[in-house]
Formats: sequence, structure tokens, C-alpha cells
Amino acid sequence: MMRTLASIVLACLLMAAAHAEPNAPALVPDGDGYLPLFNGRDLTGWQIWKNKADFQIKDGIVRCQRGGDGQFMLYMGREFADFELVVEWRVSPKGNSGVFIRSPFREWPWDTGYEVQISNEQPPRDDMHCSGSLYGYAGVQPRPDETPERWRTYVIRAVKNRITVTVDGTQVVDFDQTTTDKTRDKSLKGFIGVQDSHSGDEGTWVEYRTIKVKPL
Repeated sequence: MMRTLASIVLACLLMAAAHAEPNAPALVPDGDGYLPLFNGRDLTGWQIWKNKADFQIKDGIVRCQRGGDGQFMLYMGREFADFELVVEWRVSPKGNSGVFIRSPFREWPWDTGYEVQISNEQPPRDDMHCSGSLYGYAGVQPRPDETPERWRTYVIRAVKNRITVTVDGTQVVDFDQTTTDKTRDKSLKGFIGVQDSHSGDEGTWVEYRTIKVKPL
């Protein structure tokens, strides 16, 4: 059993090394120094877990209808350590999704890395699991507006052990991962990703139109 587990871990590490540069073109920074992880045309550089058909692109927007079980996609062109990430998103009524940071190449990124939650679930989730929170690790203060079907902007900044989350210009999380036993040993680098729409309610969806990162 232990040998089998060790083999699985080794395989994951080898896959990470093999896929860290999956034929992704060189990222060209914009005028502000951000690297566009989503090019507005296709999902070059991204790897989707489970059902690839759930992530569709139309008119420069990534859209995902209800997937059901928390599948996701990671940008595998490059790992990031210290960075500022900008994500524009909107979610349907009762929708649930999220943005992943510092995720290793293995399941599941909300445990192995961090998830910045996106939610319009009903009844509303608590402050540790609502939009803007570091899901299960750091709650929001103040709580951001969660009106559905409106474009929102996350600015997620990770520098060494400190992670901040700003929603539509208001900082809602300022977290030092050395302050809790659950997070003290989490990796300080990893892949960036986004989650599907998986609240379980028919007709729910999530959309992304900007995903860009500035290494710091």
C-alpha cells in the first residue's frame, strides 16, 4: 500500500515537471506588466480536469455551466510564487465557483493551495466561505456585495506568507499563513486556476473574461 502511494506521489511530481510548459507560447506583458493567462481566444496553456466540454469560450469570455463536482482548470504554462493576480468574473444566482492560487499539480487545489471563493449560494455562506474569502482559511472583513450577474474584479496579491484579496477596490482579506497550523507549511508557489460552476442547481454558471498576473 505504501509503495503504491509512493508511486502515485512520484507520478504526480513527474507529471508536474513534464507539464509545467505544455507548448504554451511565451507570455508577453501588457503595458502595466501583467501577463495574460487567458488570451480571449482559446485555452492554450490551460489543463482541464474531467470534462473539457464544460469550459467554453464565446466572445472573449470563458463560460462554464453547472459541472456538478468541483472540477477545474489550471494554467500549466508556469508556476508563480510572489504575484498580483487580476480576475474579472461574474456568477449566476445560486452559483458557486472560485479562483485557485499556489496550487501544486495534484488534486484538489482548494486543499493543496488556496481557493478565493466565488459564491451566490442560497442561503448565503458564512464569512469564511463567501465570495472573497480564502475558502476555509480566512474570512472576509468587510463582506463584499454578492449580487449575481454583475462583473466583479478580484485583485489577489501573494508575497511570501502574506495573501491579500481585494474585491472591486475594497480589501476584504489580509492573511498571514504562518498564523495557523493548517496553513503554516503550505507552498509559497504553485499554479493558478479557476473552478467550474458546481453549486448543484440547474442553470447556474460562472464566467471569466480577464485572468492576468504580474510576477513580483
